[in-house]
Amino acid sequence: MKHVFIINPKAGKKDNFKYINSLLENYKSGYDIEVHQTNRELDATEFTKNYLSKYDGEVRFYACGGDGTLNEVVNGIVGYDNASVGLFPCGSGNDFVKSVGDIKMFNDLEKLLNAPNKEIDVIKVNDKYSINVVNFGFEAYVCKVANNLKKKRTQNSYTLGIVAALFMAMKNEITVEVEGEIINQSGTLLLGSFANGGYAGGKYNCAPRYQVDDGLMEVLVVKPTNVFNLISLIKVYEKGEHLNPEQTRIAKLISYCRGKKAKLYSKKEFDVCIDGEIISGKEFDVEILERKIKFAIPN
Repeated sequence: MKHVFIINPKAGKKDNFKYINSLLENYKSGYDIEVHQTNRELDATEFTKNYLSKYDGEVRFYACGGDGTLNEVVNGIVGYDNASVGLFPCGSGNDFVKSVGDIKMFNDLEKLLNAPNKEIDVIKVNDKYSINVVNFGFEAYVCKVANNLKKKRTQNSYTLGIVAALFMAMKNEITVEVEGEIINQSGTLLLGSFANGGYAGGKYNCAPRYQVDDGLMEVLVVKPTNVFNLISLIKVYEKGEHLNPEQTRIAKLISYCRGKKAKLYSKKEFDVCIDGEIISGKEFDVEILERKIKFAIPN
């Protein structure tokens, strides 16, 4: 099997290219290893698609970066049975790895190179794919602001994004439809998500009942509310306690269900955050694709 490491030098707080390359030198004699460094957005997707159009042997692509790099690799390999994806997490959030194992195991190259594959689900949003979480409303606005700040190497970008969203994204005109049923009859919401994994924003356990291979999305919609209720929600949201029965103050704001297919739509254009990456539009078709890709999980 070929092992192709796709390294995003801009992920995290330092340039990881030299560091990862030096680690790989210890394994190149025993494994068929190649290295590719990304130099622009969507580079990893273009590289993997081009690679697979010419190579039909077994190959594993390792996303060396954060959730955005992983998302790009996933979008490149969907549909290719000879490809699997691995992850060497070195981004700022590293959300998806929390849903499938211990980050220390994924940073152990020997264990990673020998990791068995597990078939897991992905979420399709129009023509894009998400391995982790799709956010809209308040969180999508936070993500958009945070992404812009990260490009400037600004510290605490996610927290600053939350502050900005308190002024600009407390009420969002988006209708959510799951399996043909409208979840928010008002056509407005504070925030919402479709989740395959359990974590977003670096530390928030947004979908505590997640399973990455059950063929279902976790769907969460929160009604528009005031800042005081939002603060209460964030506290329990971080811990993954927002679906607990004792959260009576929060429960009246939350609609939760599971489903295979959904729609998002609005009269005006809005943002959707796919594994940390922003796309915009007026309507999105969303569905879960059961056990669509092979993902390497170290023992």
